[in-house]
Amino acid sequence: MNNIQSPILQSGRDPLFTSSNGTMQRVLQLCQKISNVDSTVLILGESGTGKSVLAQYIHNLSSRKQRPFLTINCASIPESLLESELFGYSVGAFTGALKHGKIGLIEAANHGTLFLDEIGELPLQMQAKLLHVIQHQEYIPLGEIKPKKVNVRIIAATNRDLYEMVIKKQLREDLYYRLNVIDIKVPSLRDIIPLATFFLLKNSSRFGISCKITEEALHLLETYSWPGNIRQLENLIEKLVVAADHLIDVQNLMEHFNPVAKASVSQAFPSSLEAAMEEVEKKLVTELYENLKSSRKVADVLKVSQTKAYRLIRKYCTLS
Repeated sequence: MNNIQSPILQSGRDPLFTSSNGTMQRVLQLCQKISNVDSTVLILGESGTGKSVLAQYIHNLSSRKQRPFLTINCASIPESLLESELFGYSVGAFTGALKHGKIGLIEAANHGTLFLDEIGELPLQMQAKLLHVIQHQEYIPLGEIKPKKVNVRIIAATNRDLYEMVIKKQLREDLYYRLNVIDIKVPSLRDIIPLATFFLLKNSSRFGISCKITEEALHLLETYSWPGNIRQLENLIEKLVVAADHLIDVQNLMEHFNPVAKASVSQAFPSSLEAAMEEVEKKLVTELYENLKSSRKVADVLKVSQTKAYRLIRKYCTLS
C-alpha cells in the first residue's frame, strides 16, 4: 500500500501518515512496527472509530497479506452457533449439520489473520477454547477428537474495559493476558485525513478507478463532526469514488452529503476568507470580554485603541 501514489491532489504527503493528530500518527506507526511479528494484538476504542480498519491495515502490511483476512463479530452470532462458526464441525456432529461437515473460520484463516471483533462478548465456555488456539496453535472441530494444527494470527477488538471484566469474572484472566500482548488504543474519530485517504485508496483499487481528492475537500471533511463515525465516512468516500469522475473537490463533495450533513458542514466551513477572519475575531473578542469585563483591558490585550475595542465589544457581545 505504501507504494501507491498519494491520492491527495497537489500534495506529496504520505496518504496514511498525514495527520494533524499526534496520537493517530503514533497508532499508525505502531501498526507498522508490529505488522510482521505474529504477536496477538488487542485494539481498544469506541464503537465506529476504525478498529476493523486498523486490523485490516496491520494484515495488509504483514507477510500474511496474500493470505485470508477473516472477521467474526462475537456479538452478532448466537452462542449456540459461535463454536461451529469458529471451529467448524465434522459429518454428523449434531442434528441439522451439513452432510459434508463444515470448516470453521479458524481453519479458513490458516496462514492468514483472524479478526475477532467485540471480543468482550465471547462466552466463557468459548474463551477457554480460544485460549487453547492462541497458546498451542491447534483446535478441535465439533464432532472430532483429534486436534488440527493451524497457523493463524489473532487480532481482537473491543469497546469494553476487559480488565474490569476480569475482575467481575466475565473474562478469563489468562485469556486477557494472552490477548493483550500488544494493545492499541484508537482515539475518537477526529483525525479524518488518514482514514479518508485509506478509504480512497481502497475503493480506487476495488473499482479500478484512479481518483484523487483536493486539499480543500479534505479540509471540508475535517470540519464535519461525523455522528455516524467511521462507517459514515467510509460510505461517503465509496460513493464519491464512483460518482466524482476521478476528482473529489468541494463542489461534488457537497453534492453527495445528505441534507443534514450538508447543513452541518456549511455552518462549520466559512464561505470566504473574510468570513473566516470575522469568526476568529468574534471568538477572541467575546472570550476576552467575558473574562476581563472591561473594554480598556480588552484594548490592552488586542493592542488596539479603547474606542475600537468598545466598538468590537458592542458588535459581538451582549452588554449588560
